[in-house]
Order: sequence, then C-alpha cells, then structure tokens
Amino acid sequence: MSTLSVDTIQGQTTAANVKLPAGCILQVIQGTHATEVTHNTSAYTDTGLTATITPKYNNSKIYILVNQGVYWTGNGFSIKILRGSTGISTPPVNYDIHDNSVSNARDKITLTHLDSPATTSATTYKTQLHGHSSGTFKTNNDNTTSTMTLMEIAQ
Repeated sequence: MSTLSVDTIQGQTTAANVKLPAGCILQVIQGTHATEVTHNTSAYTDTGLTATITPKYNNSKIYILVNQGVYWTGNGFSIKILRGSTGISTPPVNYDIHDNSVSNARDKITLTHLDSPATTSATTYKTQLHGHSSGTFKTNNDNTTSTMTLMEIAQ
C-alpha cells in the first residue's frame, strides 16, 4: 500500500490549472434570506432568496438546493428557480391545494436542479413564487430563514 501526503497541490503553470476528477465538488456557496415577502396572484415575484457563484470551469455543473419557507391561504402556488432572469426549473414546481378548507398552511419547500451555465462569470440564482388563486402567499413567514446552496461539480 502506498500513501501520498501533501500540504499543497499547485498546478504546473498556475494553481487554477489543477483539474479534479469528474463529480468532485469544487466549491459550495450558500445564500440566505429571512425577511417576509408577500406575493400576489398576477405574476411571479422574487422571494428575495438569491446566491451567486463564479464557476471555476466553463463545463462545470451547478447543483442547486433550495429550502424555501412558504405560507399560503389560497388554493396553491408555483415556485421556480431562475439563473439571472431565465427560468431554469421548467416547468416550475406546482403546489396545488384542492381542499379549500386548508388555511394558514406553512411548509418548507425543497427544490433541486442541476444546471449547466457554461460560463466562468459570476452567476446569480434566485427563486420566484406565484399564487394560483385569491388568498395570501408569503415566503419566509414570520421571518423564518430560507436557504439556497450552490455546489460547483467538476465534469
């Protein structure tokens, strides 16, 4: 059996040239939002939850994990993930409530998506929510904290 022990790995030309095997997590970024936001039923609106990552490689994948606190009194809502202004979780995740007796419902919604941004520029992800009917729709009700975790994965 052999053992390799190192204190520092440095690329032959620059440290940025060190390539890790496909599937390795290169970096993890987390964004949080804890301010209550009220949404309407006429259009998707920002929840305030965002996170920005600058991928190290153009071919990296970004794994997005969202835990969004939601409160509603209407018949349901849709929530989606966007890269910049482009919706990438298509179709958006729908939460339809068919029992009109449901009121003051609260939940922590989990969304995941694997994205291929094909860039090494700073990339911002965010969530938006849209109510399906009359009622009240809020994210981060009572100022609960929502999180968005971005993981860059080597390819």
